[in-house]
Amino acid sequence: MTLDLPDDELASSEEFERTLGRVLLSALAGDTDPRGSWVYRTDGGGPDLEVMVVELEDQSGDD
Repeated sequence: MTLDLPDDELASSEEFERTLGRVLLSALAGDTDPRGSWVYRTDGGGPDLEVMVVELEDQSGDD
């Protein structure tokens, strides 16, 4: 499975959001539940980070 992630740094918030969206949708398609807390350790290449993924309430208005 290929994610088609950029080879270089993300230059904008929009690029980051698009890439994050592809990662999340790929996880869901691969039966990996992305919800919850994820810790990313950079091994000294930058700050260690924690990311929280929370499913939002459906805003479609369908009951």
